[in-house]
Amino acid sequence: MAAGTQWQDHGLVFASEIGTPVDPDAFSRSFSRLCQRAGLGHWHPHELRHSGASLMLAQGTPLHVVSDVLGHASIAITKDVYGHVLEGDKRAAAESMRRALFGSASPVAPKGARKAPHR
Repeated sequence: MAAGTQWQDHGLVFASEIGTPVDPDAFSRSFSRLCQRAGLGHWHPHELRHSGASLMLAQGTPLHVVSDVLGHASIAITKDVYGHVLEGDKRAAAESMRRALFGSASPVAPKGARKAPHR
């Protein structure tokens, strides 16, 4: 609004005072300085992308949706980069199977069940 007729809408999230693209390096430096002044430490905009993706996955957003939001060419890229966040999902799936098979009682193997070999 302050730019008035000088405003050029390019549909950008981060734009100059008149709507044109911002130099990525200049934006990164400015962003980092703002974070340091706010007492947050040394951050770069790309770290927000990683944080956002990790938070989405931790909250249960499906991998294909996160991949689409990030603009990855394939879901495999997202899984390779953020697969560590999904480890909790594996534990939750195993616990769900345990409850389905053995009920909500303590995690004790049924009588006669063989122990898994120790690795």
